Amino acid sequence: MFDMKRMTLILVVLMMLVLSTTAAQDSDELMGEVPGYATWADVLAAVKGTTVNWHMWGGSDKINSDVDNDIGARVQELYGITLNRVPLVDTADVVNKILDESAAGVTTGSVDLIWINGENFRTLKDASLLYGPWSEAIPNAKFVNWADPSLAFDFGTPVEGYESPWGHAQFVMEYNTALVGDAPPKTFEDLTAWVEANPGLFTYPAIPDFTGSVFLRHVFYWAAGGPEPFLGPFDQAVFDQYAPKVWEYLNALEPNLWRAGETYPEASALTDLLANQEVAFNMGYGPGNAASSILEGKYPETIRTFVFDTGTISNNNFVTIPFNAPNPAGAMVIANFMLGEEFQLKMSDPALWGWLSPISPTMYSSDFQAAVAAFERHPATLSTEELAAGALPEPPSAWVTAMEQGWVENVLQK
Repeated sequence: MFDMKRMTLILVVLMMLVLSTTAAQDSDELMGEVPGYATWADVLAAVKGTTVNWHMWGGSDKINSDVDNDIGARVQELYGITLNRVPLVDTADVVNKILDESAAGVTTGSVDLIWINGENFRTLKDASLLYGPWSEAIPNAKFVNWADPSLAFDFGTPVEGYESPWGHAQFVMEYNTALVGDAPPKTFEDLTAWVEANPGLFTYPAIPDFTGSVFLRHVFYWAAGGPEPFLGPFDQAVFDQYAPKVWEYLNALEPNLWRAGETYPEASALTDLLANQEVAFNMGYGPGNAASSILEGKYPETIRTFVFDTGTISNNNFVTIPFNAPNPAGAMVIANFMLGEEFQLKMSDPALWGWLSPISPTMYSSDFQAAVAAFERHPATLSTEELAAGALPEPPSAWVTAMEQGWVENVLQK
C-alpha cells in the first residue's frame, strides 16, 4: 500500500502545479526563434480550437489512456487544443508517410507530432523533412540539460532543436517469481541454461518491434564484452567480428523458446503472455511497468524486475514535428506542456505513469522536489540507484539497422 500522507502531499502539489500552469500559460516567452512565430503569445494565439494529430506507438492500453487523460484532456482545458492520438504498430509507417508526402510535393500533410525513435528520427532529419529548429526555444526547454549527451543526441544523431524529450526509459526484464524463483538469470549464459531447463517459458518480440530490437542490442553488447565497439560510426568489419556469436546464441536458444521459436509475439502480446503465466519473462523500456500492471490487477503480485549484470540500455523518449505539419504551433504547445512540472510529476509518480523523467527534479520547484521525494517505490520497481548503475548507452542508429537486418537474415529466415 502507498502511504496516505505521502499520497496526500503529492495530490496537494499536483493541485498547486495545475493552478500555476493555468496562471502561467500566457506569461512564458520563447527562448529563441521558431519558424513562423515571433513570440510564444503568437504560438498560443494560433492553437485555440485546433487539432493536433499525434502519431505514436499504440501498443499499450495504459499509455494510450494516460496520454488521453493527462495530456489530451489538459491541453484541451488549458489551450483549447484537441489531441487526436493516432496509434501506430510501427513508427516507420508514419515516417514512410512523410517521405511519400515529400516525394508527392504535399506541403500541408496530416501529421503534427510523432513519438519518434532514433532510427526514424535520423531518416527524417537526414532528408530535411522536419520542422524547426524549435525544441530549445519553447519556454519549458529551460528545464532541459541540453549538454547531456543523452539529450543532445538520439541514437548518435544530433538533436539540434528538432525534437523534444518527454520521458526517460531504461530496459528491464520482468519475471514471475512463481515460475523463476527469487534468483533470475542475470547473465546471458545463465539465461540460456534456464531456457534449456524450462522450454517454452521464454521468448522475445520479433524485429522490427523496438522491444525485440533492444533485446537484440543487448546480445550484441554481451558478445562484444560491452557497448564500446558499437558507439562510434558503423564499421562493417567490427560488425562481422561479433555478429556470428550473436546469431549462434539466438539460433541455439530458438528451439526452446515459446512455441519452439516458430513464431515471435509482438511486445503487447508478450505482456499478455506474462500476465497469463504462459511465459515467465517479459521485457521493455519501462522500469515501472511491472508495478503499474500489478496495481491495475493485470499482473500477479509475484512479478518482479531485474537488469542484467552487464547492465541495460537507457534512452530518452522524444517527440518531433514533420516539415509539413498543419499545426506546428499546437505540436509545440503539447511538447512544452509535457516538459512542465504538472505533467512531469504525474509521469514520475509510481502510482500513475511510473516513468522515469528526462529532467532532474532539482530543475523544478521545491514543492515538486518534495513530492518526488515522497514517492514510495513499489517492490516490483528497481531503485533509481540500481538502474543508474546499470545504465548503458544506445548505439548510433546505423548499427541498429545492421543488427535488425542481420537478425532477419540469420535468425528469422534460418
